[in-house]
Amino acid sequence: MKLIKELKLYGLNMIFRQFNLLIAFLVSFFLVSNLAYAKKFPAGYPECWQDTKNPIILDPKNSNQFCPLNSKVGHKFFLVDFTSPLQQPQIDWIAGRIFGNALTKETPPYYKISYMKIDNTAPQSQVISYSKCRFKTGNKSKFKGEKTNTGCEGEKQIAKVYKAWSELTSKFEGEFLHLNHKEGKRSLIFEYLFHVLREAKTDFTSEYPERELVIVSDLMQHSKRFSFYNHCKTNLQIIKPNKCKSFASLIKNKKIKNYIDDRKPKRETLSNLKVTILYINHDYETRDGLSSSLVTLWEDLFKYIGIKNYEIVKQLDIQ
Repeated sequence: MKLIKELKLYGLNMIFRQFNLLIAFLVSFFLVSNLAYAKKFPAGYPECWQDTKNPIILDPKNSNQFCPLNSKVGHKFFLVDFTSPLQQPQIDWIAGRIFGNALTKETPPYYKISYMKIDNTAPQSQVISYSKCRFKTGNKSKFKGEKTNTGCEGEKQIAKVYKAWSELTSKFEGEFLHLNHKEGKRSLIFEYLFHVLREAKTDFTSEYPERELVIVSDLMQHSKRFSFYNHCKTNLQIIKPNKCKSFASLIKNKKIKNYIDDRKPKRETLSNLKVTILYINHDYETRDGLSSSLVTLWEDLFKYIGIKNYEIVKQLDIQ
């Protein structure tokens, strides 16, 4: 009788021990799975598009439409220079770089995307033409979190919202890029650059963990204070610019140096920043050999104001 009781007690202990092991395994598996799942997403990325803590904004009147409500994932800001007339091949090149498939393939999901014109308008009075976040496609891509999270998202829902975002962006492209922009009497590229980096209303602050400013321009600064149409001539009798003098020679002029020094962004506003220049080559207003010296001039400007991460992409000749 005593032996039977001992056997029963031993059996109960074994069952209890196995049960504890099973519970410990399930808890460990759950924690490891959650940790691995969390690593799939960048900081601030909503795991589900209708997340109760960080849902996606769908209000079309909100400048943060398609963005997470309570986090900033990244921001890509496009400054497009319309002060010189664009030809159709140039518009096609620009569109292929900053819209359509290129925009989706080169911009992670939930990055804010903004477009602003450089034209005759003073930067302080210029409005942002478009500002929304890039919605996820629902398909696998090089970006983390692009694919539909089937644990809390429906594939049809994601595809429907992505289509809505895509159609809105495509419609805006047609309104933004066209041949009927008026030629500008000035080209305040410096001022627009500083405006986007300095002013809070552009929402391009270092609060975003990643930022990219894309400037689409011929880079020919032209204002009353200083003009590259003068600085980029070896002889003032020449009608068209042919070669730029150095940046060092530009800031030998104390007024220009003080102007740049007084307005350049603070160091902390340049963190998490990349600048990409899409350089438009206007052959009708320049001479051969200008582009290399002009690009060097801008590279020296970036170094002077503290921009270390930059890339300059040159457009191919169109004739």
